[in-house]
Amino acid sequence: MTPRVSIVLPCYNAAEHLPETLASLSAQTLSDFECIAIDDGSSDTTRAVLEAHAAQDPRFIVLSRENRGLIATLNQGIALARGEWIGA
Repeated sequence: MTPRVSIVLPCYNAAEHLPETLASLSAQTLSDFECIAIDDGSSDTTRAVLEAHAAQDPRFIVLSRENRGLIATLNQGIALARGEWIGA
């Protein structure tokens, strides 16, 4: 099923703040969304935090790659988005 909203979440060394961010996204009253979370080459535990959350909430898609910067990360997320609306 195609989600109504796609959220692009670029992440770089964000492990400290991710649990609260991900919990907030999962708790939204609009449930018809996908969250494309891209770990942009973090050196902390960002990828592990994202993957653990995605294992509990199938609306989260996690990608990990070498660092390319914010614009390239957003562009990749937008290219993968399936929703009618896109937010970043």
